[in-house]
Amino acid sequence: MLHLWSRLRPHARPYLAPLILSGGLTLLLATFDLAAPWPLKIAVDHVIGRAPVGGPFAPLNRLSPLGLTAAAALMGLGLVAVAGGLRFLRAWLVGSATESLGADLRAAAFARLQRRSLRFHDRHQSGELVARLTTDISRIQDIVASTVQHVASDVLTLAGVFTVMVWLDVQLALAALDIVPGLVLLVFSTTPRIKTLQREARDRQAGLAAWAVERLRHIRAVRAFGREQEEDRTFRQAGQAVVTTSLQTLRVQALFSIAADLILAGGGALILFVGVQAVLAARMSIGELLVILTYLGSLYRPIRSLARLGSDLAKGAASWERLRELLEEEDDDVESPRVLAVGRSRSASPGPAPIEIDDVAFAYRPLVPVLRRISLGIEPGETLAIVGPSGAGKSTLLWLLLRFYDPDGGRITLGGTDLRRLDLAWLRRQFALVPQDPWILDGTIADNIRFGRPGAVDEAVVAAGRAAMVEEFAASLPAGYDTPVGEDGIRLSGGQRRRIALARALLRDAPVLLLDEPTSGLDAGAGAQVIDALRRTARGRTVIIVSHDLRCTEIASRLVVLRDGRIVEDGGPVRRATLVAGVTTPTLSLPSRGDERR
Repeated sequence: MLHLWSRLRPHARPYLAPLILSGGLTLLLATFDLAAPWPLKIAVDHVIGRAPVGGPFAPLNRLSPLGLTAAAALMGLGLVAVAGGLRFLRAWLVGSATESLGADLRAAAFARLQRRSLRFHDRHQSGELVARLTTDISRIQDIVASTVQHVASDVLTLAGVFTVMVWLDVQLALAALDIVPGLVLLVFSTTPRIKTLQREARDRQAGLAAWAVERLRHIRAVRAFGREQEEDRTFRQAGQAVVTTSLQTLRVQALFSIAADLILAGGGALILFVGVQAVLAARMSIGELLVILTYLGSLYRPIRSLARLGSDLAKGAASWERLRELLEEEDDDVESPRVLAVGRSRSASPGPAPIEIDDVAFAYRPLVPVLRRISLGIEPGETLAIVGPSGAGKSTLLWLLLRFYDPDGGRITLGGTDLRRLDLAWLRRQFALVPQDPWILDGTIADNIRFGRPGAVDEAVVAAGRAAMVEEFAASLPAGYDTPVGEDGIRLSGGQRRRIALARALLRDAPVLLLDEPTSGLDAGAGAQVIDALRRTARGRTVIIVSHDLRCTEIASRLVVLRDGRIVEDGGPVRRATLVAGVTTPTLSLPSRGDERR
């Protein structure tokens, strides 16, 4: 628990005031809990037993037996009412603090996720990471709230009740503690097992959530291939694995609870036996025995609560370990602390700078190279087309320029400076990307275009949409640019999604335009119009095109051919006539495969 709190301290610091105040309320509540059994003693010893009331309550002797009974009842009711109000205030303070703490943790974890390298995201499913942001943080919130509300209260109640019991009868007080060693042994023997099972259960639940999200996102593919029954069966099997692990955890917790109850019941039986003997020997009154037995419940309740807290902490520790991998795991971000802040002070880009790819090698997986020591210089304002078979490394070059990944060997420079020495945010402002798979958000057409430059005015959004041929279909929609497009742009055609992605890149107005299959999904007429738009927008910019559409090379001043991670051709101005698909030309020696893609 101390380890968990030490890690949470930086996040919890803004909320220490309400947590400390709730601790003060806990001290008051412990006082009221200690006073709760005494109205019972008044009713038994001083009303039924006719013994005079002493101490500060001596004025109550003037009351009749009925009046004294009413006073005892009102006293008990008042204690409960005041304690209830204090508990409500404490719960509100703790709840507001833990909810805010949870929001801060989610924000910190989400910010961290956005800045982890793509290698990290390649290793994890999105749904599983979302589970860490939601369920695991909620579990940590519960542990913090439980600790603040119950640990301090239980410790204070335990100390106070034991003190009063010693004052009433030392022998009974010491006998009540006979159960503590057994409970401690039970907690330490059970907690590690619960933690292990809980971590396994959380991993399985997160994996199931990730699997379900993926299938639901691709529900059309599931139905198109008639996979409903197979996917149902797979989901049931994965769900049953979650149930099995969860039931193992419940079994251990249930056995723990039974063992704890038996130990506590044994302690209660011992106190009852010794207490009855004390009453028969006239060492205490019946009222005092009832008070001690009531206090015994108050003594064992926090002991039991603290014992169960070990089980709850094991669950929280499992969730914290999963969250810690996001917040504290060794940083593999592309922007490491060694990066210099070159370019951070540049508020605007003066124009395109020369790009130099120098002896670059890269692999997504060890021993499977994608790029093999390639070198390529790109001049400012140049329009470069990159072609080659699928898997040749064309798109990978774009990812390296954006620093989604860093080269395994060699370096890439912009304006003579290694990309790894440039401020990452500034660097990416120099590029505008049109990916082959358009990234469409669940919003409106305007929202998706404006994603390229937040805060852009409507006129700029419409101008970018007009240049990318979005206007052609947006104008026919009832809400125009304010039309919702659905998750992943499901309400749009492939060509429409492509045009929105292009408009987003144009709105960004960056010095370098990266185009990965910019005409994919467009018919001949629309493709020709987009190419004309690209020709107009290419002026004053560096443009790098990855495409299989030979029409895109018409606007290129230079053509590079990649094959097996190597540059096999690097030519100047070319004519489209030399680029006939599936035909090896003397000029470019293109591979003779008519069905090649990238």
